[in-house]
This record gives sequence, structure tokens and C-alpha cells, in this order.
Amino acid sequence: MTTASSTQASDGHPKVFALVGNPNCGKSTVFNALTGLRQKVSNYPGVTVERKEGVAIGQHGEAIRLIDLPGAYSLNPQSPDEEILRDVLLGRREDTPRPDAVICVIDATNVERHFYLATQVLELGLPTILVLNMTDLAEANQIRIDPEQLAE
Repeated sequence: MTTASSTQASDGHPKVFALVGNPNCGKSTVFNALTGLRQKVSNYPGVTVERKEGVAIGQHGEAIRLIDLPGAYSLNPQSPDEEILRDVLLGRREDTPRPDAVICVIDATNVERHFYLATQVLELGLPTILVLNMTDLAEANQIRIDPEQLAE
């Protein structure tokens, strides 16, 4: 994000970024850090059962609408949480605009499992940022991650 106009949709409103990831990967923690809000964070799957919204401020002071979506393992819904995620990303919900970009949170302690959803999100063609979370736990468990290899 280098200019304010780069975070405005064509209608002049702030761009919408969707925050996605598997349950318990730290999406709500990332959401809270970006928005300054205090959304409930728990170790139990299914805590974020509906979308939560906040505003993040970009590096040039521009507002970015951030939607914290329910945790899901796949865009092939097997649960209401996964159905909400899929429908929002495909622009199928009247109450939520299709996001302009996606922030996909990946738990560094189990990258392989989290990459299934990440690759499905990337296939949608939306601009996507991959956030590697819980790197401190990965390091404590002697898990080594090569960020350059992940970028490929």
C-alpha cells in the first residue's frame, strides 16, 4: 500500500480486506493488532462464528475495512463457517461486499495443513497476503521455515 488511492475502491469507499485462515491460527489476534480492537480470542475452534469488522489504518493514514471471517479448512464447505467464508470470498452475500484483497493467516507450526486453504484462496485470483503467525512456537519446536521458499 503506497498511496491512499491504492486502498480505495472504485466507488471511493475504503477497500475491504478479508482475514482468513484455519481455526486457531491466530486470525483474531492479527485482527486485534491491525484494528486496535479486542475481539474475543480463544483456543477453541469455532469462536469466530460470524464475521467481525474493524478499520485498520494504512501507512499513509488511509482506512482499510477489515473483515475477520470464521476459521475454515477449505473453500469446499463442510460447515456453516466454511460456507460463510466461501460465500464472502466469492461475493455471494448481500450483507458483505466481495473483498478487494485477502490476508491469509498461516500457523507456522503446521504450514502444510494451512497451505490447503491458502492455495484455494490464491486460486480465486484476489490479491493475497500470506501472514506467517506463531513463528515463536515454531522456533521453540525447532521448526525451520524458509520465507523465500514460501513466496514461490
